[in-house]
Amino acid sequence: MRYVAVAFATAAATALAKPHGYHARRHAVAAKRADLVVHVQGPVATVVVYELNGQKITEDDVRNGIANGTLTWVDGVLSSSAVVAPPPTPTATVQVVENNHDTEDKAPVEHSAPPASVVAPEPTKQPQSSPLAETGNSPDPLTYQPVDNDGNCSDCDKEFPNGKLDCSQFPVGYGAILVHNEGLGGYTGIQAPANGLSKRVDAYHNIMTVPTGSCPDGSCCSPGRFCSYSCPNPYLKMSWPKPQGSTKESVGGLFCNQNGKLEMADGSISKSLCGRGSTRVKVQVQSKLSKPVSICRTDYPGTESETLPLTINPGETKELANPDQSAYYEWDGKATSAQYYVNNQGVEEKRACTWGNGSGDEGNRAPVNLGTSFVSIDRTTRKPVNAGFTALFQNKPTNPYAKLNFAIQFTGGGVSSPCTYKNGHYNGDAKGDNFDGCTASIADGSTLTIVFTDN
Repeated sequence: MRYVAVAFATAAATALAKPHGYHARRHAVAAKRADLVVHVQGPVATVVVYELNGQKITEDDVRNGIANGTLTWVDGVLSSSAVVAPPPTPTATVQVVENNHDTEDKAPVEHSAPPASVVAPEPTKQPQSSPLAETGNSPDPLTYQPVDNDGNCSDCDKEFPNGKLDCSQFPVGYGAILVHNEGLGGYTGIQAPANGLSKRVDAYHNIMTVPTGSCPDGSCCSPGRFCSYSCPNPYLKMSWPKPQGSTKESVGGLFCNQNGKLEMADGSISKSLCGRGSTRVKVQVQSKLSKPVSICRTDYPGTESETLPLTINPGETKELANPDQSAYYEWDGKATSAQYYVNNQGVEEKRACTWGNGSGDEGNRAPVNLGTSFVSIDRTTRKPVNAGFTALFQNKPTNPYAKLNFAIQFTGGGVSSPCTYKNGHYNGDAKGDNFDGCTASIADGSTLTIVFTDN
C-alpha cells in the first residue's frame, strides 16, 4: 500500500514561532489548502477494491467469507496478485485505484490473480492468555489496562525480553494493550515484506498487509513479519525497523524472528514497547456529550489504518499521545505527528477503529481528523520553537462533506489561535468559505483541552 504525507503549518501570526511544518501520514490524500493550514506532498494513496466473479464485494463480505470458510487467503495475506475464491476456482480480481492529490481519480488498474485451489477451513482459534498471565506475573490480557487516571503507565518502562516470547502470543505485561477489533490476536496490524528475513536490507519491498480478521489466535504474526501494537494514550509505540518501504511505506511494530520469537525492531528508540509523548505540553479531550465518542489513532509507523482505539465516554477527560518531534519516528527524513480520526458520537468503537469498507461516515471516513505534536527546533531555521501544535481539519478528499453531530472547542491558557468546529465550519466561519481546518499553538508548559459539546 502507498500513502501520502500531510504537513500542517501554523498561522503566519503566532505568539510563539514563525510558520513551520510538521508531517503526519494518512491513508487518504488530502487536498491542497489555499490558506496554508494543511498542505499535501509525497506519494499517492492506494485504495483496494475487492471483486469476485466480476462483482464488487465489501471488506465485510471478505471477512465473513474467511470466517465461514467460503473464502481464504494465500499465506494469510492480501496482495494484488493473490486472492483465493471459492469453488469453482474462478479468477478473482483486485482493482487498485490510485488517487493523486493534484489530478482527478485515475481509471482502475486491474490485476488478475491466478486460480487457486480451495483450502478447507480450520476451526477458528480464540485468543489465548499470555504465558505471563498464566504464571501470575501479569494481569489477564483481556482486562489489562496499565494506565492510571493520571495517564501514568505502570509497565511501560519495563525492558522487553527480546527472543523470549512466541510471536503468536501478544506480549501483555510490557505496557502494550491487546486490541480485539482487528481479529489479529491483539495486534493492531501485521506487515509482511517479501524480504522480511533478509539480513542486510536497505528497504523493504512488496509489503503485504494481513487483512482484518485473518487470525484471532495471532498466528499471522510469523517469521519475517512486523507485528504492530497499541500503546495506551498518552504513550507511543517505540519499535520499528531502520529499513522502511522502498516506495516510502512506513513499517512498524515488533519483529518476529526466524525462530518465531518477538524482538524489538532494529530501529527501536527504546528498550521498552511504549514511551510517553511530550511532557512539555498536554493535549486532552473532554466530553460534555450524552453518548461516547471514539477517536482512533493511526497505527503509525505501520499499516497507517486507524486501528488504535480511544473512546471518550460522557463526562470523561482523556489525554492524547503527543509526540516530541525531536525524539520520535521520522518519515523520509521528516518529523511526524500523531493523527486521530474523530467519529460521530454514538458510533461504536469496533466500527470506528477498524479500516472500513468505503461507505458511511465512520472509521477511515470519519468527518474530522486531528493531529498533534511538540516542536522544539524549527528544522528549516534551526531556531528554538518549544511549542505544541494541534490541528483540526476536514477528512478530505475521503469524505469532504461529512459533518460531525457535535461541536468542538479548543480551550486553555497558553493556547494561541484556538480552533472551533460546528456544523462543518471551522472557527465559526458562517460564510462557508472555511471548510478545511485550523491549527492552534500551545505554549511550553501549557494544557490544551479539546471540548466536545452539543451543536
